[in-house]
Amino acid sequence: MRKPYRIESITLQDIGVFEHIHFDFPKIKRVGQDVNKAEIHIFTGPNGCGKSTLLYALAAIFDSVPFDNELIKKRFRNTGLVDYRFDGLDLKYFGNEPLPPVPGTGSIASFSSSTLLDNYRNSVYKKTNSPVSFAAFAYSGNRNSEGQFRLDSIKEVECSPFENALSFNSTVRIDVLAQWIANNRTKHALSLSENELEEAEHYQHALKKIGEFIFDVSSLNVSFSLKRKPLEVVAIVDGQEMRFEVLPEGLKSIISWVADLSLRLEAITWKEKGDIFSQPVILFLDEVDIHLHPKWQRRILPAIQKLLPEAQVFVSTHSPFVVGSVEDAWVYRLPDPQCKVCRDPSVPEVIAPVESGAGKSYQLILEEVFDVSEQFDVETEQLLKRFKECRDFYLQNPQDDGELMMLADKIRERGDELEIIIEMELRQIARRLKG
Repeated sequence: MRKPYRIESITLQDIGVFEHIHFDFPKIKRVGQDVNKAEIHIFTGPNGCGKSTLLYALAAIFDSVPFDNELIKKRFRNTGLVDYRFDGLDLKYFGNEPLPPVPGTGSIASFSSSTLLDNYRNSVYKKTNSPVSFAAFAYSGNRNSEGQFRLDSIKEVECSPFENALSFNSTVRIDVLAQWIANNRTKHALSLSENELEEAEHYQHALKKIGEFIFDVSSLNVSFSLKRKPLEVVAIVDGQEMRFEVLPEGLKSIISWVADLSLRLEAITWKEKGDIFSQPVILFLDEVDIHLHPKWQRRILPAIQKLLPEAQVFVSTHSPFVVGSVEDAWVYRLPDPQCKVCRDPSVPEVIAPVESGAGKSYQLILEEVFDVSEQFDVETEQLLKRFKECRDFYLQNPQDDGELMMLADKIRERGDELEIIIEMELRQIARRLKG
């Protein structure tokens, strides 16, 4: 049964582009055998609608000092308010207001708290080393993943698995990632040499899961090898050895965040023992599909659902291929900030979730979710619009079809698909005139 570590709702007031807005995050509908897969919530909308701001606010719930992270703190306007529900409790946070500080922190006061969240923050950020029941991480498609997989030596990774875990752009740590892969490859080899097969499988487990995830997205067989001269980690892509810095950008993007997440999951002391990928995780992904081909965009969320069956995942995207890729997920269409509507500011605008687009054509998703009804490039659409205007005028005044036929010829030249459309239109005009 799914553990109760999930965000149930959030309300933002006077933060970024949001005057007063509310989101409920219902559990996904599960049927048949499909009970073990991540719960996914997808945010979409025009540029500047606040998708990233919403993700920053959600991630800030789990930060060391809630909402003190610069990503969200600088977006507070006047007395911003975050009202959220987690662990069955309604919690509030007010920012940019002269309130008494929380004792011992110097931060602006929060007006309510959760024992579960407080225990999590104490364990993660005050380093009490207490086992955790769940964990939260945030990644961005515009990540900082520069660096090489070259190493100075084989040594243990000493940094915390929660270091920069909610920073989005800086969550991925290439040097730590290289060290972790090198360590696991080394320990796997040593275990095999000592005939410790179970231990060897343990050190191979996370790397195998990473390889399976990458294959599910890209259909590429990817593994990692540790080279001695120079000491560095390289990727083996369909049998070809490649250094990390020369990998295709999309593949580098996938490896960066999923491998970083894996090393963090492996390093955490979990309250309940079990497969690290089946632990309760809350994951925030800001346009991680940004470098991916549409084929890979279609596969990224199903692969996440499979890899992290106990996760609650919040995703922002501009891609209809992502929106239409999964069933049992929720889509939230954020309003265009340029289209202001006069409304009572004391009452939040509720953004109702709709079921994801699995089973729908991409054209329908473009129309319903993205407000894109056009099927061709801008110039072709203008020609088609003018052709339809001439068609309607000609049907009312069938005297001179010169301009109509000129447009028809011009559009025909643009491709076979358009030629078929124009021929159908001309036959329809002829039938209507005869009738």
